[in-house]
Amino acid sequence: MGLLFFHISCSGTNPLINFMNIISSKTGSSSVAKKIGKLLPSGSKEFIDIYAMESQVRNHRAWVQEKSKEIKSTKNALRPLMNSSRQNDFQLYEFLDANISVMVAAHENILSNAKKEKKLIMRVQKSRKINIDTKISGKENSYLEQFIILDNAIDLRKTGYQESIIKIRKALTKRDMDLVFIQKQKNEWFFITENLSDKRKNFQPSIDRLTSSLVDAISDDANHVKKLSNQLNKVEIINKNLDKLDKLFLNIDKVAEKEKGGRVYLKKSPEFKEKYEIRFEKSVNAYEEYLEDLSQLFIN
Repeated sequence: MGLLFFHISCSGTNPLINFMNIISSKTGSSSVAKKIGKLLPSGSKEFIDIYAMESQVRNHRAWVQEKSKEIKSTKNALRPLMNSSRQNDFQLYEFLDANISVMVAAHENILSNAKKEKKLIMRVQKSRKINIDTKISGKENSYLEQFIILDNAIDLRKTGYQESIIKIRKALTKRDMDLVFIQKQKNEWFFITENLSDKRKNFQPSIDRLTSSLVDAISDDANHVKKLSNQLNKVEIINKNLDKLDKLFLNIDKVAEKEKGGRVYLKKSPEFKEKYEIRFEKSVNAYEEYLEDLSQLFIN
């Protein structure tokens, strides 16, 4: 999922509408499409004004901050393997070291170009005589054209960064190891949890009708009121349990990072399941069982 998001942001065009339509058609859920939209980057080369340019710089700075932590965690995760491979598998050591260097260089270059973009913006903002289409003194490009040149360079560096991660993971896969990026894993689980959430929302009209029926039945037969009340109590208990699971799904990355000591870790056996992975699977199964219990309640 993370890689998919990345390629969309670097395309140079704006394919988000088509992508959202595809998501909606495949999942049958408009809410999935809406929520995934919040995860998508807003990278586009159609900067209509200075505010759009400022927004893009904020996106890049957020990327830089996020990847700064990711690089540090990746280095920590690979350090033991690199120390041992320096003696036993120098070819692997050189390969890992070279790709980490590419990641670091890309990170530094993107930060530098983002700062240059910010300077262009500030020059436009400080002068009433120029706008984004004004030619830069001594150059053929306008402020907007120069901004786009810098932005394209940033996109290329982001591509290089991501390609190095892919290369590292492929090299480790050949050695029956897996470099796990927890945030990427959470993004891959997004469709599972969102599908469950959508199924839960489908019960809301029934819950509302049950609540309304109980209110309307206060003056009716006592046994009928008791039956509705018991049914609503069971629904509330199930909903509380589902709320707890929703909270776990939302924070599963934090649970995983605490367990593994960072946002990236090396799994020496790809088939082995970590505690948080087992917990996630069990929680998904429990969620489905609670939904089935809700279904049975309303059938009855």
